[in-house]
Amino acid sequence: MNSSGKISYSFRRYPLLRWITGIIVLALVVCAVFLFTLKTKVVPEIYSIVPPVGSPGDLVSINGKNFGNERDMSYVEIAGTKLTASSYISWSDTCIRFVLPDSVQDGLVIVGTRESRSAPALFANETDIPVPVVNNDALSATKPVITYLSAEKVSVGDVLVIQGDNFGDTRNQSKVYFTVNYNNKIDSSDLTNIALLSENMVSAREDDYDYVSWSNTEIKVHVPDGAHSGVVIVDNRKEKSEAKLITVNQDAGIKKYLNKKIYLLQYSADIADVMVSDISSITLRCPLPYINPSQPSYELTEVTPAPILMNYQNNLIHQVTKNKSYTPKTVFSQTFVLPVYEVQTEVKAEKLSGKTSERNMYSIAMRSDALVPSDDEDVVALAAQIVGKEKNVYRKARLIYDYMCDNFQIQEKLRKNDAPVLDLLKYKKGDAYDFAVIYTALLRAAGIPAMTNAGILVCQDLMTQSHWWSEFYVEKIGWIPVDPAIGAGLKYRKWSEGGILDERNYYFGNLDSHHITFSHGWNQLKPFSLDNKIVQQPRSFALQSIWEEASESTVKYSSYWSIPVVKGVY
Repeated sequence: MNSSGKISYSFRRYPLLRWITGIIVLALVVCAVFLFTLKTKVVPEIYSIVPPVGSPGDLVSINGKNFGNERDMSYVEIAGTKLTASSYISWSDTCIRFVLPDSVQDGLVIVGTRESRSAPALFANETDIPVPVVNNDALSATKPVITYLSAEKVSVGDVLVIQGDNFGDTRNQSKVYFTVNYNNKIDSSDLTNIALLSENMVSAREDDYDYVSWSNTEIKVHVPDGAHSGVVIVDNRKEKSEAKLITVNQDAGIKKYLNKKIYLLQYSADIADVMVSDISSITLRCPLPYINPSQPSYELTEVTPAPILMNYQNNLIHQVTKNKSYTPKTVFSQTFVLPVYEVQTEVKAEKLSGKTSERNMYSIAMRSDALVPSDDEDVVALAAQIVGKEKNVYRKARLIYDYMCDNFQIQEKLRKNDAPVLDLLKYKKGDAYDFAVIYTALLRAAGIPAMTNAGILVCQDLMTQSHWWSEFYVEKIGWIPVDPAIGAGLKYRKWSEGGILDERNYYFGNLDSHHITFSHGWNQLKPFSLDNKIVQQPRSFALQSIWEEASESTVKYSSYWSIPVVKGVY
């Protein structure tokens, strides 16, 4: 019997063999079909989202290819949540149109089909991003008019009621401006010089919750930090009102902004050695300089590559998409020009009370958070021990400052990123980060609104180093800067100008123009997708919970962030 006959005989004699052979053949066919499908799988691609920033109820278009001519079981996913069927207006192979639902969140947008999912693109909710909003109110707005101020003389922190017309039914990006006295240009003889006053303005700040209410005919606003006697102006983003004279009470003390320096500043971040399992994205959140009266503006003179968002929660948002492993390194660079003023305060402690108001800012500046452990039992006990029966806010802050300078040793070398700041209480020594965070924690534990600031310290040779200091808030005066690390003897290459002979006394209540601020308190950010891998940069020049996030298909990568460097000073 030949071999073919033996095989035929075996099939007839053994039914189990016939079953096994059939299963093997079927498996081979299925594998072949799967491999062919995998090879020819059509992957949807997103070219653009229009608009990239929107709010609930907006009509959004996703442009691209390979979406399929019918939606069927395909879907759009935003921040990990799929849109409901009622949201879709139309679906074609190159364009999807839908209405944003009420529950829309910031996050990554993905188009999914039966076969595959697109690489993610970014969408932002305009209610969370400071971009001009065009609406019917703004289009029909005319020049705002101030007809009434609730008081002609106010103090920093007071609520001022402004009545008039054409303010806009909602604030959006409208602002109220007050005079600020840069380089002592404003004095009593200038109160009628509206042109001069208008050039030296500071706006009420969202971070301080200065805006209480806003309507087309009435605004309630806290007099902001930095305000000086001069004028108040309403800007509805179309036009500005005429200036209205107002006096800011300085009986309890004054703040001066002097010795301006203009810096050319640059930093970069590198992404390299990327390994992916599929199309992946890496998103970088690059901190922007913080705006306050001593650092009133910045100009972004150069940024490469172009970011996908210019200002989102005080960050430039960069995103890089990779579909191959170990592609060339990507460098993200940003250059700024910004002025920085020295801050000097003169406080009459006896004119201050120990009370704090109920304003919303205090709910942030007086509680424990991911950065400041003000509710730790050792912190609470030490704060109580230091301040004793003292009730005056300013004097309590000075008692805590002096205690730290006398009892804790400052070390110049930065500790490890994961080193607990509470080690400062245990071992009595720490770096500038430890000093600033613990000082803030002790202030809050003592009932004083306080924030930790982060940024860089510019040395005389223009070399820079990451640095941290604090501010505490006093009604009638505003934010008062304190640098406990330098007060305790931190060594750095000091500027010869200024003649600061007693650094310990100077850095309680004053701050030179060599401190450049990137963060005022902890910036708790949310990821664009819950599935993203998050990277932090502890003890860096900004205080934020997310610096990088990578999609699931990013297996690994390396990154490097430079400390901001000064390219020039003027």
